[in-house]
Amino acid sequence: MQTAGGFPVLIRAFRLALVVEGLRPHTVYNYTRNAERLATYFQDRVPKSISASDIRTYVATLQERFAPKTIHEAQLALRRFFRYLVREGEIRRDPTSDMKLMRYRVNPQPTYTEAEVRRLLAVCDQRTREGVRDRALVTVLFDTGAREGEIVSMGLPNWDLRTVWVDGKTGKRQVYLGVAALQSVERYTRRWGIMEGPLWIGKKGQLTGSGVLQIIRRLCHRAGVEHKAVHGFRRAAAAQMKRLGMNDSDILEVMGWKDVTMLRRYTSAVAGELAQLAHDRYSPGDALRHR
Repeated sequence: MQTAGGFPVLIRAFRLALVVEGLRPHTVYNYTRNAERLATYFQDRVPKSISASDIRTYVATLQERFAPKTIHEAQLALRRFFRYLVREGEIRRDPTSDMKLMRYRVNPQPTYTEAEVRRLLAVCDQRTREGVRDRALVTVLFDTGAREGEIVSMGLPNWDLRTVWVDGKTGKRQVYLGVAALQSVERYTRRWGIMEGPLWIGKKGQLTGSGVLQIIRRLCHRAGVEHKAVHGFRRAAAAQMKRLGMNDSDILEVMGWKDVTMLRRYTSAVAGELAQLAHDRYSPGDALRHR
């Protein structure tokens, strides 16, 4: 049953529904902002009066102001908004149902190669406390693909389950540690005498995001590796998981993603390499030789 509410009332309801679904605050903000932008464009009209033709006209105006990627995101938000209105019985037909999403090219993002990670590890002097910590930090960054904010939120891991809780962009979640990463963390905590509290420590206490960045920048300079920021390890981890044959659903779980969009974006820089590896593994022609 339709209500008498116009855009303001329905956008408020839409925002609440997104929050209840557990979407990230940033995502909720972007979806509602795009719905509000649409409402501003159509001024005094109500959602049920918006047609597919109106949507096409509106998207055309966006093309004059925004990049293709921004328009694509706006279309996703509008599609979600109108689908919500259909489910709620506020409108009978979704005007975005036949809307074609704007295509855009993903620019490859800087990613550390496996060889570069090895060089970074090699310059961590294991005779010093800082070197032991830095090696553990690089290993965990590459092994988990954890975000910078998640890294600094880490406490001591569960040594038996090889997991550690983090809190960051997507809220609290468990991150998995490989045996090598766990060993490097064990050596670091033992050397530093860390028995409780935050995991990553500097000379003045708990490491901040800025502190982690400074460590990585210093190691890159020492190893002669181009600095690709802390986030470069997250991209490198995703690419390495793909190289090793991990399926996409498992990568999403490990990395804390809900769909493959970010995975494709993060691995775009090595897409050709990954395609070659996949073809080498599953070559139709090669398979004929073994039958």
